[in-house]
Amino acid sequence: MNQELFLKAISAYNKGQKYAFATLIEATLKGTPRKSGAKMLVLENGTSFGTIGGGRNEKAAQKECLIAIKSGQPALVTYDYFGKEGQSVCGGRIKVFIEPFSPNKHFVICGAGHIALPLSIIAKMLNFKVSIIDSRRSYANKIRFPHADRILYGDHVKQLSKIKIDPNTYIMIVTHGNEYDFLCLEKIIKSDAGYIGVISSKAKRIKFFKRLKLQKISDNLLKRIKIPAGIDIGAQTPEEIAVSIASEIIKKMNKSLLGTDKFKEKGSI
Repeated sequence: MNQELFLKAISAYNKGQKYAFATLIEATLKGTPRKSGAKMLVLENGTSFGTIGGGRNEKAAQKECLIAIKSGQPALVTYDYFGKEGQSVCGGRIKVFIEPFSPNKHFVICGAGHIALPLSIIAKMLNFKVSIIDSRRSYANKIRFPHADRILYGDHVKQLSKIKIDPNTYIMIVTHGNEYDFLCLEKIIKSDAGYIGVISSKAKRIKFFKRLKLQKISDNLLKRIKIPAGIDIGAQTPEEIAVSIASEIIKKMNKSLLGTDKFKEKGSI
């Protein structure tokens, strides 16, 4: 790979930007402008570096890259250079592999108690960057969470202010007190977080929503909150509850992949 493209990709990754590579994997005949191995890097804002041959086909590949960045799905596309009137007719055909990349998602757990521990372990298994927030030093420490990328000790809301929240940020609120839970939720409800979950009973949900509505929080924002968080699997133990929450998050991340035939009932066997 061209070193400049590699460095541009690393820079985008470090800034939390999404990007995609368009790689020319096959070129037929002698007329194609570039040969197999040529690469182009496209950032989520449309900026591109490198070239796979220029012209209309490169523009088409750039559009495919932006589609892939949005969907998260790779693609294999084919273009020709035979051209119509007014277009290049250098001849040949190319196949281009479109490969999107996204920075690791960030999982923030407000609370470091009995659910947070197994949930943080599962999150690391799912390749999240994991941050733990708790106001108790005996809980917010590396001995308890050796796998965590970041541990923030102190007031929950103040520590949340230190975190950059964007659509790649998933936040689970599971502190050691309902009021702490509410203050955390109040802090992030208008953020761009990709997921907001709160550990909750039915009564707690009603109480929280009533308080938020008094603050003129819109129904659209309220609908974003997963409260109670998790999928109903009859979870009882902290570990089972963590699996329930993680399952809900996976379902959200893989929304476009739901509904595969293997899970569709086609009658009894």
